[in-house]
Amino acid sequence: MDTNKFTFVETPSLSVEERKRQLREYAKKRRAQNENRDIKEERLVKNFFKLYAALSEEILLTEGAGTRLNVFTYLSYSLEAPTDKLVEGLALRGAKTYAPRIENGKLLAVECGEDFSVNRYGIREPIGEPSQAEMHVVITPLLAVDEQGNRLGYGGGYYDRYLQNHPQALRIGYCYDFQIQNDVPSEKRDMQLDFIVTEKRILAPKRKN
Repeated sequence: MDTNKFTFVETPSLSVEERKRQLREYAKKRRAQNENRDIKEERLVKNFFKLYAALSEEILLTEGAGTRLNVFTYLSYSLEAPTDKLVEGLALRGAKTYAPRIENGKLLAVECGEDFSVNRYGIREPIGEPSQAEMHVVITPLLAVDEQGNRLGYGGGYYDRYLQNHPQALRIGYCYDFQIQNDVPSEKRDMQLDFIVTEKRILAPKRKN
């Protein structure tokens, strides 16, 4: 089964919301066909930390050598690109790692520890007090993304609202390469990504010359 090409026939005459809905449906079905996940995860982790090393150097040059990086990452669920090894690797590199918890319709950053609860969707959430710390890096889940950094999430808008309130954070989309789409419908409230990491490549849409 070839999952290297993510193809989707779009209907331009539809509204942005309807186009998003159709793409979400397709993306979920396409993701279910994903194969060789262990191999892909290994390459994803390798590419992420290649990018992380470069970004860490940039941040430390600006904020000082003793700065401890704050990284906010989703905790993978179901067929999403897995993040457990990212959390482990970030801790080994001295980062302070946070994960999302939803309360009253708002996405909160909570420091990762050993204890987690499971919300009504079956997604793990860290236990503890929400943090007001400014994040250096935010790693987002997604269903599809294009090379311009337009991200298609699940439709709740949680990450878009969080990123709007934390504009200084570097936004990284973490996904399989087949999730890259030619054109993801977007609106003004949708926050674009600074980087996209897959098992095959690292894209930096905002840094193109």
